Amino acid sequence: MFTDLMDLPPEDRRLLLEDLREDEARHVYAAAYRAAGTSYALWVDDPVGFCDQVLGSSAWSVPRKFMSALTENKQVAVPSCFGSSKTFSCGQMVLWHSLVHPVGTGVTVTLAPLWRQVTHQLWREVRGAHSRAGLPGEIDTAQYKLPDANGLLTRVAYGIAAAPHNEAAVQGIHAQFLLLVVEEAGGIAHTIGDNLAGLMVGDGARMIAIGNPPTDEANTWFEKLCRDPEVRTIPISAWDTPNLTGEEFGECASCPGNTHSPAKHMVDRAWIERTTRVHGPKSNYVRAKIEAKFPKGLSNVVIPADWVELAAKQEEPATGTRLCDLGLPDETAEWLVQEGAWVRLGVDVAADGGDELVVGRVVGDLLTVQHTSSGPENADSTQVAGIVLTHIHQAEALRRRLGTAARVRVKVDKNGIGWGVAGLLAAWGREGIHDAEIIGVMVSEVTGREPDEATLRPYRKRDEMWIAGRTLIQPDAATGLCQVRLRVDEMTQAQLAAPKLSTNSTGHSVVESKKDQKARGLSSPDRAEGLLLAPYEPAVDEDEARLLV
Repeated sequence: MFTDLMDLPPEDRRLLLEDLREDEARHVYAAAYRAAGTSYALWVDDPVGFCDQVLGSSAWSVPRKFMSALTENKQVAVPSCFGSSKTFSCGQMVLWHSLVHPVGTGVTVTLAPLWRQVTHQLWREVRGAHSRAGLPGEIDTAQYKLPDANGLLTRVAYGIAAAPHNEAAVQGIHAQFLLLVVEEAGGIAHTIGDNLAGLMVGDGARMIAIGNPPTDEANTWFEKLCRDPEVRTIPISAWDTPNLTGEEFGECASCPGNTHSPAKHMVDRAWIERTTRVHGPKSNYVRAKIEAKFPKGLSNVVIPADWVELAAKQEEPATGTRLCDLGLPDETAEWLVQEGAWVRLGVDVAADGGDELVVGRVVGDLLTVQHTSSGPENADSTQVAGIVLTHIHQAEALRRRLGTAARVRVKVDKNGIGWGVAGLLAAWGREGIHDAEIIGVMVSEVTGREPDEATLRPYRKRDEMWIAGRTLIQPDAATGLCQVRLRVDEMTQAQLAAPKLSTNSTGHSVVESKKDQKARGLSSPDRAEGLLLAPYEPAVDEDEARLLV
């Protein structure tokens, strides 16, 4: 019976299984168990049927395509746009491969660059699908165990973090039937990826690598894999997804009630239009996140978009106090801050009232934008200083509640009317209206510091500010973690990743000017510069410091 069923094409087998009565189905499953060691062997060559008939979830057309491709190809690569349900689909494949082989013969290993990506993304989907379908075995944070023929629990699937220099993490993984599920493949280093190739020995080894192409790095391991003629590559552009094509594919399995389409959680036209407007239609961000293509014509950027995105997703610390629990009326966010954390503000004053007035803030490692506004009132230095004063008072209240010894420091861009704003704020400080240190920053001036040959050697203070921000946001090569948490809107993130970095005739580093960015069709990076001014500590002339503070 089992042999006859397995001789059928998967599509025909699905139809036959759907028509079985309950008593007939029990006989079929028993036959599969006797013949192949697991009742789920009926879907060993049919992950799509497994998802439909065992998990009770519907996949849309492109995931069905790459699921089927994995049974016919040793390696499958899926460069994907944002919001394509790729993680959901990979979670289903983990369960498929874990159950269709007899316990002890198959192993499914999931990899991602960071441990939180393993546990919070892919394995969340694995746990959810396992629970909804009432599948056998025990599952926890990142491993799945099933009883073997003797009733002993055996690990059939597990997740690991593959940090760039941790080659040992992907060594010694072998099984008769092995499936590697590589999530966030755009962040997998060459050292890790090259070691994965060594695991692809034997007919029973398979690998699927899936993720967004990186935005600011060319010739990554993932790009190399996608270009390999021996690898089946199936891209997912945003234009291929259901909200853009009108494809219908069942009801959402993740939300209570199951009353809406899974497409509700996927990329839509509004997001595409907004992202294109913010980043520019020809940007590598749009190319990667919307078109699922790898970057081309890369210019050196100050802060890569991938770093910005990682800092924006940086997890909250294990300890601390939520801002909203401090009892301050202006602090409503749930982000954690630490006792004694230094509070600093940055103010990018709208030039001649144009562009935006921005107030950025840093509390310890937490970077936020506290205020943005545009309009003719920003041309009045007194009104602008009044707005900033409000945020100084809020920062001072926060500083007192945290028990911080250092005074609030406020860095004000002195270009244009910023000179008057800095002067007014300093005068109000001398009059006792506030107790903050006011630091005027003329960003067009030289840094006032001796060049360090080990650094990028900034030319002016604006260049130094951006390069200092780059250092803060840059993830650690070993851990993949950033020094700061960015809790900012999409526009600010886009502005942080926009400016190019070049070198002038004297060998100094120069950050692309606002004027040149506007000529490329980008908005003025006011939000980014207001934010970066907050942690920036310029060299200040002692005579000027006595006048301002």
